[in-house]
Amino acid sequence: MLIYNYLLSGWRNINHNKLFSSINILGLAIGLAAVTLITLFVRSELSYDTFWKNADTLHRSHIVFKIPGRDPFKAVSAPGPLIHALKKDYPQVTQASRVANISPAIMVGAETFIQQVSLVDKDFLTMFDLTSLSGDLTNALNDPHSLILTKELAVKYFGQEDPIGKTLSLDYDYFKRDYKITAVIENSVSNTQLPIKALALIDENDWTDRTSLFAQWFSVNAQLYFQTKNPSDLDHINATFDDFSNRNFPKLPIGGADAKASDFIELSAMNIKDLHLHAVGSGEMTERGNATRVFIFSAIAVLILIIAIINFMNLSTARASQRAKEVSLRKVMGASRSNLIFQFLGESVLVTFIALAISIGLVELALPFYNEVLNKELAINYASTDMLQITGLALIVGILGGLYPAFVLSNFRPATVLKANKSAESSASVKLRAILVVMQFAVSIGLFISTAVVYSQMQYAEKMNPGFNKDNMLLVHRIGLDVVSEKLDMLVKEISKTPQVTAVTWSNETPGNTNENNTMLRLPGMSKDDALLMGQRGVGYDFFATYEIKVLAGRTYQKERNDTPLATAQIREGASRKSSIVINSSAARRLGFNSASDAIGQSIFTSRGNPNENLEAELEVVGVVDDVHFDSLRATIRPEIYNLNATWGQTLSVRFNGNPDTLKTNVEAIWGNAIANIPFRYSFLRQDVADMYKTEQGQAKMFAAFSGLAIFIACLGLYGLANFTATRRTKEIGIRKVMGASVFDIVKLLLWQFSKPVFIANLIAWPIAYWAMSDWLELFVYRIDNSYILLLSAIAGIGALLIAWITVATNSISVAKANPIKALRHE
Repeated sequence: MLIYNYLLSGWRNINHNKLFSSINILGLAIGLAAVTLITLFVRSELSYDTFWKNADTLHRSHIVFKIPGRDPFKAVSAPGPLIHALKKDYPQVTQASRVANISPAIMVGAETFIQQVSLVDKDFLTMFDLTSLSGDLTNALNDPHSLILTKELAVKYFGQEDPIGKTLSLDYDYFKRDYKITAVIENSVSNTQLPIKALALIDENDWTDRTSLFAQWFSVNAQLYFQTKNPSDLDHINATFDDFSNRNFPKLPIGGADAKASDFIELSAMNIKDLHLHAVGSGEMTERGNATRVFIFSAIAVLILIIAIINFMNLSTARASQRAKEVSLRKVMGASRSNLIFQFLGESVLVTFIALAISIGLVELALPFYNEVLNKELAINYASTDMLQITGLALIVGILGGLYPAFVLSNFRPATVLKANKSAESSASVKLRAILVVMQFAVSIGLFISTAVVYSQMQYAEKMNPGFNKDNMLLVHRIGLDVVSEKLDMLVKEISKTPQVTAVTWSNETPGNTNENNTMLRLPGMSKDDALLMGQRGVGYDFFATYEIKVLAGRTYQKERNDTPLATAQIREGASRKSSIVINSSAARRLGFNSASDAIGQSIFTSRGNPNENLEAELEVVGVVDDVHFDSLRATIRPEIYNLNATWGQTLSVRFNGNPDTLKTNVEAIWGNAIANIPFRYSFLRQDVADMYKTEQGQAKMFAAFSGLAIFIACLGLYGLANFTATRRTKEIGIRKVMGASVFDIVKLLLWQFSKPVFIANLIAWPIAYWAMSDWLELFVYRIDNSYILLLSAIAGIGALLIAWITVATNSISVAKANPIKALRHE
């Protein structure tokens, strides 16, 4: 009965004070919704690859190439031969498997699909506990003609038929093979860095004729997972990797006779549970997370919740004087202080649970948009412990928010209160509220500055000249397949005839879709040991004109000239003709030329074939082009050469005018007529470039959304406090008006009262935000200057002050305009 009376009293109090109750409930609802959304994201990020049975002993090797004069090249993939050396040298390694993703053409009847297939070693099936739906998974990869499909692909290719024993023909372009389906497994989950679509066995002999996919020590084409006997074995392996590298890696063609592999190569390994948030380097199979981002958004969740709790505490303590008589009468009637504390905590929890119900509705409304921004499939599982955890959070928030007000309200002395017919508010409560308001706005201003810095960096990346024109460019992919390459000339001619098309070229790489290909270069008279490592890209005719890359000196490749390079086989046979080469500005400087024009006509030598062959080709520099940002602004532009690929490439680049959809339709029709059995795959260059900053863009949107919520919740509390303050000072305002004060004077008085906490909040928020965001900007080689942070801090401070003024003035003006006679009759 006592609890019922407490609940009834709490509900009456909520209903009687609609404005304050609405502010409290709405602030808490938004705070709980924001925390729930962030928690779903953080929980998802922390769950990656924790579900494997052997997760504690499963690890992946990583490699860093540290070449003088170049940024270190970091990769999460490994050299093909590393697996054999790892098993040989480390008895702690019980199993190991490479995972190489290849996208062959799969023929199913009259249809052709381009599908990712993961080539693995046999240990893979015992290292990872895949869920078998049909077939014998134990013996599913006994030979190179066996293929495992996920349920998704089995249905895609065979419908509802049993696929076991059926055959699929795969064309890798290097070779073709018929595979027999030996098992079907459950679809890969989303929270893994090892997404699987199909599995086939690695046979190294398949890849020795035209490519050295698994044979090269200095080429990283496959990820390498290995299992140890104990989790602690990983520390020993990492500690001894330098000696391991020196024993197993062949001599590098740089550094002289005394150079060791460990001088230029750094091997390491990481547990599979840490990969998503802590791995660094190229070669991931799916998008990676970021531990800093998880920490930041966890902190934002806590800060938003603190702001909501502060609102509750501020408004509850501010209204203490209005409930003084009620508390005193309860004490006179026999209520103990513990009874009153329990009552007021109950009211706080009641308000929080009402806010909880609203917050769940807000979460469900926001989830579709939230998932779209994050590219995830987050949801609350109401049949699990999710609701229990959310309810527990609401209970904790209710208790924390009501704890201090409960102790303040229950501490009133009946004799003093009833004698004076009011309660004088203590200076401690006033100071506490001021401190809490400062905290609210410090957090809000800090989030606002962070959001502005992230957005400004994204705008900088968007507007910075990358060295090429990314607009109006259609990219057609997978033209490197033999069946397409044979018709490349015809495709280029037919597409060029399309009225919208202004230029067509081809290349191995395009901005946003690059590989780390390198070669050794030396000048005449330079020893081979002193040769310089340079990047290289393969391009077709008209590449620089199509991309509108500036030519600084000389010319680019021309069909009427003998620019085609010698093949490696010709060099082996003794051919020695000079070939033409185009280099970028960074390469010209790296080679020691004082200017672009000085490089024209100079000879350079480049290595060819396997390192052991000691073959070189002589090149004449015919052109120097401007540096180009093929990669994101996180990476320094590397010195590189552009080799001419006269008849082959991976991507066709089409520059056009007019409607992009019309062009895409026309090019697809040309493709379909010429190559009917290969699916048409395309993208637009602008989108590919934008995708390089997808993570930061999502981060900026989340920052903006949650910063806005934090500011809104803080303003809700400020509005309530301003309303309460103006109401309490009604008589004072009336007297001031009688004494000649104008409406402006009254409003100015109240504005100044609430401006001081905002000024102090700025002094706290600015240095913290400056330190945090200048550190974040260090991730980018090309970035906005730190002075922008100071400018954005000033803008954030002014913005917060204006918001506070508008919020306070909304209440103050109506009170200041009131008839002073009514004000003097107040109370």
